[in-house]
Amino acid sequence: MRERKKESVGGILISRIAGFIVFLILLAVLNILSGDYVQSPIFIRIVEFLNASLGLLFLITALFLLGDLFGVLVFPLNLPAPVFNAFGAVFLVTFLFRLFVLVGEITGVEFFAVLERTLAIPVTILVFVVVLIGGYIMLVADP
Repeated sequence: MRERKKESVGGILISRIAGFIVFLILLAVLNILSGDYVQSPIFIRIVEFLNASLGLLFLITALFLLGDLFGVLVFPLNLPAPVFNAFGAVFLVTFLFRLFVLVGEITGVEFFAVLERTLAIPVTILVFVVVLIGGYIMLVADP
């Protein structure tokens, strides 16, 4: 098994925060375009969806950031990392289900809404358990 390269705390902070700032800048550009330059209802709906999901995306970013920060620490201090990653994965799955519903509404396909209603809770629980167990296995297996 190959050895994973550990990032520094500063490198993680800079890269994750810079990535979210770039996303915010792109979202600002999309907001400017959606009002004055692009009149497509689908484009406007996608921008509105991203605006409405901004808090959730910030929460996902913060949870994965905390998971990554705890993950680079030495053994007893890195134990919370899988918990933060598991909760981040749960909120990511929630965002993806909302995105599927949006795609279903835009395309008129009801399959995504049915998928979201029937599988949201089991998939969310499964993702949480798999990420949590996988994270702790990685902690134990990491030399």
